[in-house]
Amino acid sequence: MFFLISGAAATGKKSVVRMLKGKIKDLECHWYNEIQEEDTFKDKHEEEEEWVKRALKAQAEGRDFLLAGHTPFGKLLACPSAIKLNGINCCLLDCHDFVRVERYLDRPQFEEWPLCQDTLCWAVFHRMHAHDPEWEQRVVINREMPGFQWERWTSWTANDERWDVKRIDTTENEMEYTVNLVKEWILEEKQKSQILTPQNKWWV
Repeated sequence: MFFLISGAAATGKKSVVRMLKGKIKDLECHWYNEIQEEDTFKDKHEEEEEWVKRALKAQAEGRDFLLAGHTPFGKLLACPSAIKLNGINCCLLDCHDFVRVERYLDRPQFEEWPLCQDTLCWAVFHRMHAHDPEWEQRVVINREMPGFQWERWTSWTANDERWDVKRIDTTENEMEYTVNLVKEWILEEKQKSQILTPQNKWWV
């Protein structure tokens, strides 16, 4: 089963990965940028698909897979190999923009990712995308990504049971509390009957 922790900057995604490791049996945890540190992997357009392939390897070995990063739910669903996953679940970590700015300024700054209005706009898109798959689809769809099947979900509405994104507001949370909320969400999903499976052919 694949668990995506999605969201914009400064919501605690990377900390969740670090603190959740070892707390759930047979759950492999990763931070999206890990793959960018590998010299053998160069094509950014293929990063999501590479993560899905690694999740499938874990799946074959009896492990679940958690990935935290900026990837919107729709981008994951469009990955060529996503239809092979035995369950796909997404959780959006979000926070108030005042808090986002404070947290952003409290950490190392990177020239390629300056804090600006675009930072906040990206957070708004994540919020709306998690709520409604019809919202501004042009932001996430990239027709230049070979093999990606955007049509799997672009006709879905906010009421479609396949579009089920858990939302956790971390604005006032201590990190340990947020980690526990994510842990509870994962354990709850593991007990449910999964909709996004190969058997259900959710992409049809």
